[in-house]
Amino acid sequence: MKPSLCFMRRWITAFFFFLMIFPLTASPRDVEAHSSVLSGFQDRSDGTEGELKAINYIAGFLSENNIPYERLPLDSGDRGHSFSSNLIATIQGSRSERIIFAAPIDDGAYSTALLLELASDLKINPPKHTIILAFLGAERGETEFHPYGSRLAAEMFGGREDLFVIYLDSEVVPDLWRFQIGGNGTVSPYWLVEKTAQVISSEYIPYRMRGTDIHAARLGLQGDVGALASWLEAGIPSIRLAGEGKAEQGKEDRLITRFLTAMKTLDRDFDALPDEDERTYIFLRPLSSSAPKLIPELPYIGVFLAISVILLITPLFQLRKIRLNLKRFARFWWTWPLLFILVFLFLFLSTLIVEESILLANFPDLWKHAPGIFIFFKLAVTGALTLNFILITQGLPLPRSPHFYSYGAIFSSILFLLVLMALDVTMAFYALLVIIILLLFTISKNVQRKIPLLILAQLPYLIGAVVVVKEPYYPILQYMLLNRISANIILTLTLLPLIFGIVSLSYWRIHYQRIRLIIVTPAATLTLSLMAIITLIWILGLHPYGPGSPQPVILIDDIDLVKGSRKLELSSPGPVGDAVLSLDGIDYALEDIGRKAEIQTQPSIIPLKMEETSRTFLGRRTVAVTIRGDDAPSSLEISLHSLSPFTLHEANYPFGMSPSGTNAIIYLGANPPFPLDLRFTVNGDAKLVLRAVASWKNPIDPPSVNRTDLEDTIIRRARAEIRL
Repeated sequence: MKPSLCFMRRWITAFFFFLMIFPLTASPRDVEAHSSVLSGFQDRSDGTEGELKAINYIAGFLSENNIPYERLPLDSGDRGHSFSSNLIATIQGSRSERIIFAAPIDDGAYSTALLLELASDLKINPPKHTIILAFLGAERGETEFHPYGSRLAAEMFGGREDLFVIYLDSEVVPDLWRFQIGGNGTVSPYWLVEKTAQVISSEYIPYRMRGTDIHAARLGLQGDVGALASWLEAGIPSIRLAGEGKAEQGKEDRLITRFLTAMKTLDRDFDALPDEDERTYIFLRPLSSSAPKLIPELPYIGVFLAISVILLITPLFQLRKIRLNLKRFARFWWTWPLLFILVFLFLFLSTLIVEESILLANFPDLWKHAPGIFIFFKLAVTGALTLNFILITQGLPLPRSPHFYSYGAIFSSILFLLVLMALDVTMAFYALLVIIILLLFTISKNVQRKIPLLILAQLPYLIGAVVVVKEPYYPILQYMLLNRISANIILTLTLLPLIFGIVSLSYWRIHYQRIRLIIVTPAATLTLSLMAIITLIWILGLHPYGPGSPQPVILIDDIDLVKGSRKLELSSPGPVGDAVLSLDGIDYALEDIGRKAEIQTQPSIIPLKMEETSRTFLGRRTVAVTIRGDDAPSSLEISLHSLSPFTLHEANYPFGMSPSGTNAIIYLGANPPFPLDLRFTVNGDAKLVLRAVASWKNPIDPPSVNRTDLEDTIIRRARAEIRL
């Protein structure tokens, strides 16, 4: 054999073994290139030309790489209509289980690019499980049918038990990924959250998830979960990873490589999908650099029951003393419901004060801009009123025994524990810790120890409040701030142990140290009252908008071509003040405008025109309507109305009839083709009125509201009708 040929054969063999050991990996540059092309299509929202270009780009890449896929139109008939599509690509693995990686086309350029590069890599290095890449169209929108892509994909894969979904959602390379593990009372199973968190953490990928996310999702207080809800409602284990922030330059390549590796590791590390469906667990991650740990419900319940048994047995060693104090407590039992009602009424009053302060500021969502201040204000008002009550009632025949109030604190905590057990078993564990600390508070005879123990007993609730405010969980904050009945009952049970403890300390000094006057309670009352007043003044003067944070203003240009009227509706989260309205080239000064304003005028433009032709054959009438205008609308609603029932036999778009048979809706979807040609067939004697309502975002020659610190959004609506 010639030396050159022998050398060539050895080199090829070495290269082959190199590929076997170090297979080709995905390129961050390719991901960046895909992301740049997709984001370059500008608006990729439901039905736009940019979305169509993005779908064609994805389909072209899959075809070039011989990756089989289905293109599924989202024209779902009675479930609405969209001009968008889903692309479902499948890469077969050696196992039958399926892993679905999903991404939105309309606002997920980076996450879509990740899936394209993953597809390219898995085509060369086949996966262990069958990988399904779901490129989802029409995910974001304002109709009841959105998200179209996830809803129809979930219906397509629902009913199977051999798959799970990882939903990636990011327009750019994110600074970190936020875990969304459920909502509306449903959370993803324990095994999926644990495995995903471990894989992400093992690749040193920044992510954010809190244990409180699990509780909030289980209680249905997580807030809007978007597309994830469709998958969870279909019974499919799912996690949404939402990108937050933008990664610093120089870190993108490393983060891209790590995340691609994490997705392939997730495929490799699953031998089989577990059968268990554990959905009650605790998430622990003390430090951002530490590995995540999830504790399932069963071990936790064991610890919970063991501590509860110990708490029940321990007091038996002091049975005589406990029996004596229980007799004292039973003698004045009426004091507990009295204080409960009073604290509830104080909380109710503080809720009304919060509502009134929001009304005075003329800013309904003001609390969202400073939730911690509002929570403090409500509790400060309640605390001041309660301490004033304690001072005022010094002469009333209320019990003076400190032990009564110590036992009252424990009794209140036990009631709160029972309430939390009905809501969330993990949260009940924190209430159990409070009971343990309050027992130590009651047993201790040293007042210097009682004070820190009383403060320590409130720490679980204080930490929970800080987490809720810092996150922030707006549904929980709104519930606690503005709900008058049920939220205040829960807050009353939360505050009563602290109030009973403070009263117990007051009477402890009087009872054991023979002190006639204690300055602590009056000083605390005065301090809380002043703090509540100062906070109220600050709230009334709060305005979160300015030159660096412009105030959003929505201006709706409503043109009714049927009545021949035009109405400009201005709305904003807070008072607008002085501004300038520009309309048809003329400026109008607006003075001291509130949150809402209306201006009536005559229509100077006709943005919507309709033309109709029809023919009748064999008792049926076929109607053709052309709808045109100077600019294509972002949405167009078409409806048919009649005084008597009619039959809509067919149409070139999906439709739905009302039960009465006198109304019909024709589903078009967002960003319809324009001019629009509409054809439908009805019974020959039908007398109909066709109504069209069109909407434009940022239309041609729009009105505007001008001021340096305002940011206006212009929406034009036009109504027109034609008799058929």
